[in-house]
Amino acid sequence: MCKPDAGTGRHAVAVHRRIMSSCAGRKRRPTAEDFYEAVRATRPMVRRQAIVDMWGREATFQELLDTWAQRAYTDRQLVPALHLADFNWRLWRIRWEAPWSGPTLGQTFSRSDVI
Repeated sequence: MCKPDAGTGRHAVAVHRRIMSSCAGRKRRPTAEDFYEAVRATRPMVRRQAIVDMWGREATFQELLDTWAQRAYTDRQLVPALHLADFNWRLWRIRWEAPWSGPTLGQTFSRSDVI
């Protein structure tokens, strides 16, 4: 029998799908629960920072909304987590304001590539 909260919070389906797509080549693939904890970490370690950075770089607008609706995070949790992960906000701005001019999904850039 399906639980009412299955696929939400720590087990958000949208997070699971993005991780399966974006982290396919990693030896130890993160889980939705890893993401849930990374967003809430006040002093994240490198792995948690990488998970949050991946989310900022690769999640689509629909995935951002779906994950919020599935109670994986609130905006007050995601934005500070992205700051703690030293997320490249210029890349984010380019991607959402002019999607045709930014990188496509799956491309990774170092800081020097976008500065």
